[in-house]
Amino acid sequence: MQLRHIILPLALSMAAACSDDDGVSVNERPPLGGVRFINAVADGGPVDIRMVDQVEWSASSVNGTNIGLAFRSGTIHWPTEAKARHIRVFPTDSAIAVTSQILHDTTITIEANKNVTLLLVGSRAAGGKVSFVKIDDTPPALTGSQIGVRMVNASGSGQVTTAASGYLTATATSTLPSSASFANVGAVSVSQYVVRDTGAFAIRVASPSDASTIFASAAAPAGAPASGLVGVTAGASGPGSALSAYLFPRSVAGTAAPATFTTPGIVWFVDKVPTPPSA
Repeated sequence: MQLRHIILPLALSMAAACSDDDGVSVNERPPLGGVRFINAVADGGPVDIRMVDQVEWSASSVNGTNIGLAFRSGTIHWPTEAKARHIRVFPTDSAIAVTSQILHDTTITIEANKNVTLLLVGSRAAGGKVSFVKIDDTPPALTGSQIGVRMVNASGSGQVTTAASGYLTATATSTLPSSASFANVGAVSVSQYVVRDTGAFAIRVASPSDASTIFASAAAPAGAPASGLVGVTAGASGPGSALSAYLFPRSVAGTAAPATFTTPGIVWFVDKVPTPPSA
């Protein structure tokens, strides 16, 4: 009996001595890219978008404050492991039989050190399908008081127009200048960035063939320069900002899309948040 009591602690101490586990586990951060989801499907309700290949470092449209990603809504750029990622889109619903349906199943490669938007487009009507358009959100080189601005035509064929032209103006009601800042941007297409100085401005979007036909207008988010210990706020007056004006179609009547969107509309998204001040 005494021998057993001596051998057991000895065996345990020997086992501990042979172990390399010091009780600390360190997981290295993988190469990361930024992924933002935006819903441009005009005839459907909110969706849940998830990367289903792993839990860690995976972008998602689902967080603790929202219930599905609605039409004309988007997320931030989520830090996401850079590699080929398996993504699925589900309808948002409280019934498991509905929310377990797969609207889209795809694999998209995410690049390290690059922000992208995955724009959900298409139709959820009978016979329709949805898919992603991958948009590179790399901003232009900006110095001093400059900002970058571009236009994204998130309207599909037959929803508003197959093309649209964007005009940067002083206000959302200003007379259009003689030439467009973003000329003839096709359906589900992206313009180049325009670099401009900080200061309030708006975008007005019109038909490329008839500038008097205005589809939508919207002032850019204000933003603000750095002040004391407060860094730059992204927007028209925030140097170093990059912004995108997304033109969305009206919602399709009689569908689950919000009925309040009876006309095309513009939503501004921040592509680059200015670098915060160093301590």
